[in-house]
Amino acid sequence: MKKQTVSTTPVTSNQEAKLVHYSDGSELIPSEISLDFQSDNTLILGYTRDDEGIINNYAVEPGMSVATYPTPKQQLRYIFWGAGAIALVSTSLLIALAVS
Repeated sequence: MKKQTVSTTPVTSNQEAKLVHYSDGSELIPSEISLDFQSDNTLILGYTRDDEGIINNYAVEPGMSVATYPTPKQQLRYIFWGAGAIALVSTSLLIALAVS
């Protein structure tokens, strides 16, 4: 690996000496150079890695489940919940009309 040189220029500001670092561009790695990475395939489900080592993620589709028809007890409960919702909305509308 090439030895990097960093030029420093002392700058005094507020009675403190700070160093300013200038880059000569030698630490930048071109994107065409393939990265050395361990291809142990320990990525989480939904993540992929291409030839250059770039990681990309995709949505994981959940497994399908089949719905079952509701039992008569559940159907009766749905009817009561629906009637309660209709009563609540109609009462709210009637109160709003009565007040205005």
